[in-house]
Amino acid sequence: MHELSIVQALVDTVEAIVRQHGAQRVVRLVVEVGEMSNVIPMYLQNAFRAFREVKPFLAEAELEVRFVPLRLRCKSCGFEFQPQGYRYRCVECSSPHVQVVQGEELLLRDVELEV
Repeated sequence: MHELSIVQALVDTVEAIVRQHGAQRVVRLVVEVGEMSNVIPMYLQNAFRAFREVKPFLAEAELEVRFVPLRLRCKSCGFEFQPQGYRYRCVECSSPHVQVVQGEELLLRDVELEV
């Protein structure tokens, strides 16, 4: 479960933000998880709960995980689309030359603090 190490890095980043702003506690964190990020949101939530028990500034914090679907752009015709299943060919021109526009990210989007 690599989500535990991901949450450890997330907590380290948030702890630095807490110190920088002289916050009392974290109210809410928002994390965006791409469909192709290889992160399982439920495991991320479970790992976060474990850290809440040992980090006082996170004791009452809420973790909101936002799912980001995979979106591709055709390099041949420029059409953007959401693939169906594992078909990564352009739905407009059938070109196999596509690039990921979104869906691979793992991003700390927001940190809400009580100062």
